[in-house]
Amino acid sequence: MHKFNKTSIGLDIGTRFIKLVELQGSGDSIILNRFGIKEIPKDLKTDREKVISQLILQLFSENNIKARNVNISAGGQSVFVRFVKLLQTKEEKLKQTMKFEAQNQIPFPLAEVAWDWSFLDRDKKATRKAVIVAIKKNLVEGMVSRLKAIKLSTSLIDVSPVTIYNCMAFNEDYDEAKLGAILDIGAKTANLVVFKKGNIWIRSFPIAGDRIEETKEQGIEELIGEIERSIEYYFMQSGEDAQGEKRLDELILTGGGSAIEGIEATLGTRLNVKPRVMDPFRKLRVSKDAFSSIQSGAARNQLSIAVGLALRDMTGLRIELNFLKEMISESHILTQKNVYSRLSIAMAALIVVSFSVFMRQDYSVKRTKLGKVDEMLGVYSTYEPKIKELQDAEDMLNGKIGILYQTVDSRAIWLDCYRVISEILPREVWITDSSGIVSLEKTGLARLDLSGKALSYQAVNNFVSALKSAPIFTDVKPISSSIDTDENTGEEIVKFSITMDVVVTESEG
Repeated sequence: MHKFNKTSIGLDIGTRFIKLVELQGSGDSIILNRFGIKEIPKDLKTDREKVISQLILQLFSENNIKARNVNISAGGQSVFVRFVKLLQTKEEKLKQTMKFEAQNQIPFPLAEVAWDWSFLDRDKKATRKAVIVAIKKNLVEGMVSRLKAIKLSTSLIDVSPVTIYNCMAFNEDYDEAKLGAILDIGAKTANLVVFKKGNIWIRSFPIAGDRIEETKEQGIEELIGEIERSIEYYFMQSGEDAQGEKRLDELILTGGGSAIEGIEATLGTRLNVKPRVMDPFRKLRVSKDAFSSIQSGAARNQLSIAVGLALRDMTGLRIELNFLKEMISESHILTQKNVYSRLSIAMAALIVVSFSVFMRQDYSVKRTKLGKVDEMLGVYSTYEPKIKELQDAEDMLNGKIGILYQTVDSRAIWLDCYRVISEILPREVWITDSSGIVSLEKTGLARLDLSGKALSYQAVNNFVSALKSAPIFTDVKPISSSIDTDENTGEEIVKFSITMDVVVTESEG
């Protein structure tokens, strides 16, 4: 088993409870070393952040945990999740391909979000499935800032539903060949993770423990309704071949709300499946200190996310996402730039010192060198006409080379085009093909043709109007449009083609 750290801490900050888990590596085993759970007062109305910070510090103090770096996660309802299918792509182009997919799938400019992606398939096939996740940057910055205020740090922010799935997959607590689901019932939110053969699908909804405790049977009915709608939508989106009734083969419960009396039996009856509680400790060794606390049963329901977070630093997991990946990469680049800057300053100082020593050389040596320079200038005057002839030939070649450089540089035009298109592209429209040609002149026009699909003619018209308003495009003309039927959903879609001129300025060349 490959290990990254000797110890790892997962911190799950929920609406009602804060959960902390410390895992420790030992040989080929991972030990549940310590864990703690603190309840956030239910009637808390003011200074919530201050109380949460105090409870976290109490968990560290009471469990005698000295490490200050933790892994945390963002809740399902604050995260934007999309699943995409990718044709086989070369490794060196994979990052660029995923960024393009993210720009099409995420309904916000990439500069405003922290995002990451991961393959769902283990095998490299012609077509592979991947998950893309995104969250507003201000939410990530807020999470990091709150930890920093109590002298904690983090280098990993995961997605709660994915963390739960990783915990289950690590513990091999499921049948991969069957269609199963994890239902994580928190205080305010429930997460449903549908899985089969390494692929997953996620949905979060605001019907959970507090609602059930408040309205009893009505809350359970609302929860079941959301689950049934989610399963129906899963079958519709995935194209899963269901023989007869569309149902789950297994249902795994976790989260504090899963311990509500009667909910397990009701879910089993209504969904025609026998639920069971997830065991996040199935493949972990348990320390003596933690063993007695686990027997209470509450930990088994509440610690799945915290265990999944702590596992990220101990072993490789099925799906690895981190909203801080880009920020960590930028920080590393900044550190490298600072090192290079200091080296440059040191080199500049060394040059100054060397030059000063050189200037203090004997004056007579300099006079001797000046004499030799005069002799060389005399020789140069003899060959000056021939040099002028060679310079003229060189200028002619440079002109030809300039045209070739212009051809290469003009490729940057298309990056600007696709950036503008990604910013104005309506959510109901997606591009399926594009082609273009650019003039070799320093100024002039390039030509761009687009093909795509939309949910309505109005969406196509809006897209054409937006293209016409963009300064980079002129003479925008729709070429064709037609109604087609989506082979997956059976819904009618509009297929269209558009052509336009692209303004090529001298600065772009």
